[in-house]
Amino acid sequence: MQNHTGAPRPWYKDRWPWLLMAGPFLAVVAGIITFRIAVVTADDMVNDDYYKRGKDINLELTRDKAAVSLGISAQAMFSDDKQSVRIVTTSQAPLQGELTLTLLHPTRQQDDQRITLTRQADNIYQARITAGNAKHWYLRLEDKAGSWRLQGEWRPGESAMVQLGNPKLEPVEH
Repeated sequence: MQNHTGAPRPWYKDRWPWLLMAGPFLAVVAGIITFRIAVVTADDMVNDDYYKRGKDINLELTRDKAAVSLGISAQAMFSDDKQSVRIVTTSQAPLQGELTLTLLHPTRQQDDQRITLTRQADNIYQARITAGNAKHWYLRLEDKAGSWRLQGEWRPGESAMVQLGNPKLEPVEH
Protein backbone atom coordinates (compact mmCIF):
# COMPACT_ATOMS: atom_id res chain seq x y z
CA MET A 1 0.00 0.00 0.00
CA GLN A 2 1.24 3.43 -0.91
CA ASN A 3 1.06 6.32 1.39
CA HIS A 4 0.43 9.68 -0.31
CA THR A 5 1.86 12.63 1.49
CA GLY A 6 1.24 16.12 0.25
CA ALA A 7 -0.37 17.43 -2.93
CA PRO A 8 -0.02 15.58 -6.28
CA ARG A 9 2.75 16.80 -8.67
CA PRO A 10 1.62 19.18 -11.40
CA TRP A 11 1.70 17.71 -14.96
CA TYR A 12 4.44 20.03 -16.23
CA LYS A 13 6.92 18.70 -13.68
CA ASP A 14 6.65 15.19 -15.11
CA ARG A 15 8.85 14.30 -18.10
CA TRP A 16 6.32 12.17 -20.04
CA PRO A 17 4.03 14.98 -21.26
CA TRP A 18 7.11 16.88 -22.55
CA LEU A 19 8.46 13.79 -24.28
CA LEU A 20 5.10 13.15 -25.94
CA MET A 21 4.81 16.79 -27.10
CA ALA A 22 8.37 16.85 -28.51
CA GLY A 23 7.49 14.76 -31.60
CA PRO A 24 4.67 16.97 -32.91
CA PHE A 25 6.63 20.12 -32.01
CA LEU A 26 9.65 18.93 -34.05
CA ALA A 27 7.36 18.05 -36.97
CA VAL A 28 5.91 21.59 -36.96
CA VAL A 29 9.41 23.14 -36.85
CA ALA A 30 10.59 20.89 -39.72
CA GLY A 31 7.50 21.85 -41.74
CA ILE A 32 8.15 25.56 -41.25
CA ILE A 33 11.80 25.15 -42.30
CA THR A 34 10.80 23.13 -45.39
CA PHE A 35 8.19 25.73 -46.37
CA ARG A 36 10.75 28.54 -46.01
CA ILE A 37 13.28 26.70 -48.19
CA ALA A 38 10.60 26.08 -50.85
CA VAL A 39 9.59 29.75 -50.93
CA VAL A 40 13.07 31.31 -50.79
CA THR A 41 14.89 29.09 -53.30
CA ALA A 42 13.39 29.46 -56.77
CA ASP A 43 13.53 26.63 -59.28
CA ASP A 44 14.99 28.25 -62.41
CA MET A 45 14.36 25.24 -64.60
CA VAL A 46 10.55 25.43 -64.46
CA ASN A 47 8.78 27.62 -67.00
CA ASP A 48 5.16 28.67 -66.43
CA ASP A 49 4.21 29.31 -70.07
CA TYR A 50 5.12 26.16 -71.99
CA TYR A 51 3.22 27.09 -75.14
CA LYS A 52 4.94 30.45 -75.52
CA ARG A 53 8.32 28.85 -74.77
CA GLY A 54 7.66 26.24 -77.48
CA LYS A 55 6.99 29.00 -80.01
CA ASP A 56 10.20 30.73 -78.92
CA ILE A 57 12.15 27.50 -79.46
CA ASN A 58 10.90 27.35 -83.04
CA LEU A 59 12.09 30.93 -83.61
CA GLU A 60 15.48 30.01 -82.18
CA LEU A 61 15.71 27.03 -84.54
CA THR A 62 15.32 29.40 -87.49
CA ARG A 63 18.37 31.28 -86.16
CA ASP A 64 20.34 28.01 -86.15
CA LYS A 65 19.25 27.36 -89.75
CA ALA A 66 20.25 30.92 -90.69
CA ALA A 67 23.78 30.26 -89.42
CA VAL A 68 23.95 27.10 -91.55
CA SER A 69 22.68 28.91 -94.65
CA LEU A 70 25.28 31.68 -94.14
CA GLY A 71 28.01 29.04 -93.72
CA ILE A 72 28.91 30.32 -90.26
CA SER A 73 30.84 28.12 -87.86
CA ALA A 74 33.21 28.96 -85.05
CA GLN A 75 35.75 27.55 -82.69
CA ALA A 76 36.07 28.84 -79.14
CA MET A 77 39.46 28.60 -77.46
CA PHE A 78 39.67 29.22 -73.72
CA SER A 79 42.82 30.22 -71.85
CA ASP A 80 44.31 27.82 -69.31
CA ASP A 81 43.20 30.04 -66.41
CA LYS A 82 39.64 30.24 -67.87
CA GLN A 83 39.80 34.05 -67.83
CA SER A 84 39.68 34.77 -71.56
CA VAL A 85 38.19 33.34 -74.73
CA ARG A 86 39.15 33.70 -78.38
CA ILE A 87 36.65 32.87 -81.11
CA VAL A 88 37.74 32.06 -84.66
CA THR A 89 34.86 32.14 -87.16
CA THR A 90 34.34 31.02 -90.71
CA SER A 91 31.55 32.30 -92.97
CA GLN A 92 30.64 32.87 -96.60
CA ALA A 93 30.66 36.65 -96.06
CA PRO A 94 32.83 38.49 -93.52
CA LEU A 95 31.12 39.06 -90.17
CA GLN A 96 30.79 42.68 -89.15
CA GLY A 97 30.79 44.30 -85.73
CA GLU A 98 30.81 42.72 -82.32
CA LEU A 99 29.49 39.28 -81.42
CA THR A 100 27.86 38.10 -78.21
CA LEU A 101 28.89 34.93 -76.39
CA THR A 102 26.52 33.65 -73.72
CA LEU A 103 27.79 31.16 -71.15
CA LEU A 104 24.82 29.31 -69.71
CA HIS A 105 25.20 27.25 -66.55
CA PRO A 106 23.08 24.07 -66.74
CA THR A 107 21.45 24.49 -63.31
CA ARG A 108 22.22 27.92 -61.82
CA GLN A 109 20.73 30.76 -63.81
CA GLN A 110 22.46 33.35 -61.60
CA ASP A 111 25.83 32.12 -62.97
CA ASP A 112 24.91 32.77 -66.62
CA GLN A 113 27.08 35.34 -68.39
CA ARG A 114 26.52 37.46 -71.50
CA ILE A 115 29.85 38.61 -72.94
CA THR A 116 30.52 41.05 -75.78
CA LEU A 117 33.33 39.83 -78.02
CA THR A 118 35.46 42.51 -79.66
CA ARG A 119 36.87 42.02 -83.12
CA GLN A 120 40.66 41.62 -83.08
CA ALA A 121 41.14 40.82 -86.77
CA ASP A 122 39.15 39.26 -89.62
CA ASN A 123 37.25 36.30 -88.17
CA ILE A 124 38.94 36.61 -84.74
CA TYR A 125 37.08 37.85 -81.66
CA GLN A 126 38.22 37.99 -78.05
CA ALA A 127 36.91 38.81 -74.55
CA ARG A 128 37.54 38.35 -70.83
CA ILE A 129 35.32 35.86 -69.02
CA THR A 130 34.73 34.54 -65.51
CA ALA A 131 34.18 30.81 -65.84
CA GLY A 132 34.74 30.03 -62.16
CA ASN A 133 34.89 26.42 -61.08
CA ALA A 134 31.89 25.17 -63.06
CA LYS A 135 32.40 21.80 -64.71
CA HIS A 136 29.94 22.33 -67.58
CA TRP A 137 28.72 25.26 -69.69
CA TYR A 138 26.40 25.68 -72.66
CA LEU A 139 27.73 28.24 -75.15
CA ARG A 140 25.72 30.43 -77.52
CA LEU A 141 27.41 32.70 -80.09
CA GLU A 142 25.27 35.22 -81.95
CA ASP A 143 25.41 38.52 -83.75
CA LYS A 144 24.13 41.70 -82.09
CA ALA A 145 20.98 41.71 -84.25
CA GLY A 146 20.11 38.17 -83.22
CA SER A 147 19.68 36.96 -86.81
CA TRP A 148 21.81 33.81 -86.39
CA ARG A 149 23.34 31.77 -83.59
CA LEU A 150 25.75 28.90 -82.98
CA GLN A 151 25.66 26.63 -79.97
CA GLY A 152 27.97 24.19 -78.23
CA GLU A 153 28.96 22.66 -74.91
CA TRP A 154 32.14 23.29 -72.96
CA ARG A 155 33.48 21.03 -70.26
CA PRO A 156 36.51 22.91 -68.87
CA GLY A 157 38.08 19.79 -67.39
CA GLU A 158 38.11 17.98 -70.74
CA SER A 159 39.16 20.53 -73.34
CA ALA A 160 40.06 24.18 -73.83
CA MET A 161 38.49 24.25 -77.33
CA VAL A 162 34.87 23.95 -78.41
CA GLN A 163 33.40 23.69 -81.90
CA LEU A 164 30.28 25.85 -82.24
CA GLY A 165 27.69 25.10 -84.90
CA ASN A 166 27.91 22.47 -87.59
CA PRO A 167 31.09 22.82 -89.60
CA LYS A 168 30.77 21.98 -93.28
CA LEU A 169 33.12 19.11 -94.08
CA GLU A 170 34.79 19.37 -97.47
CA PRO A 171 36.15 16.29 -99.28
CA VAL A 172 39.89 16.19 -99.70
CA GLU A 173 41.05 16.24 -103.31
CA HIS A 174 43.91 13.94 -104.25
